[in-house]
Amino acid sequence: MSAVSRTLLPLASLCALAVCAGCGATSAEVAAPAARLPLLPDRAVRPPDAKTDMDTNPANLASAVVTYSFGQLPEYIDAAAFRLLPHDMAQTSEPGRTVRRVYRLTVPRTRLVLDAAVTTAPTEAEARELARAFQVRVSLDGRYLRSPERYWVFYRNNGPQICRIYFPGDLGSLHMGASSMVFRPLPPGRHRLRVELRQEIAASVPAARLVADYHLRVLPRGPSAAERAVAPDEEGPPPPTNRVPLTFRNDHPELLTSGH
Repeated sequence: MSAVSRTLLPLASLCALAVCAGCGATSAEVAAPAARLPLLPDRAVRPPDAKTDMDTNPANLASAVVTYSFGQLPEYIDAAAFRLLPHDMAQTSEPGRTVRRVYRLTVPRTRLVLDAAVTTAPTEAEARELARAFQVRVSLDGRYLRSPERYWVFYRNNGPQICRIYFPGDLGSLHMGASSMVFRPLPPGRHRLRVELRQEIAASVPAARLVADYHLRVLPRGPSAAERAVAPDEEGPPPPTNRVPLTFRNDHPELLTSGH
């Protein structure tokens, strides 16, 4: 099985995930932006080693973005303290080509959670190996995130880092890697958040490039009552979820053969 398939197919099976946010994290290895690029001020992004609670640790928030991107978690969590940004889990990489995706979003002034890249595998070692194939570059309004390799987190779906997320069957044993970061509330107005991934699939083929452009309109206010109401009830029971394995479902057939 190719590196692309090993990255994509296990991710596709995650659309059977249930809902809510979870916990914990470590960092990893992936190349940083080239030298001499204009850098984002450190205050713009939550440090990867920031002290957090069980609901807001890096692995939990990274997992929440994956779950949201499969349509099984709303865009706001924790009373809209976090807005999850979409990640195209059905996007495939093509050697020698650049694949682009553009998002246009209107958001309040709240924290934004971005998963720049995601890998999954039966073991942590394999998830880390897949992550090493990526070079990650993230910019906001033309200024680049310093040392993006610090923002990789690795966790097991049913491991101690994750809480308030429920996985059907053996999906809980999958290991995940995510280049995930939390942007602090942006000033009102227009902003451009850009993710550039370079994936070395094999030495014998040209690298693939994946570009995600987030065109953001930030409103001059915090989350509204309606946006806070979208977030799951943290004190209530787990929301209903589709626990039927992906291979027996027909709501997202494209995920059986592709994903990112």
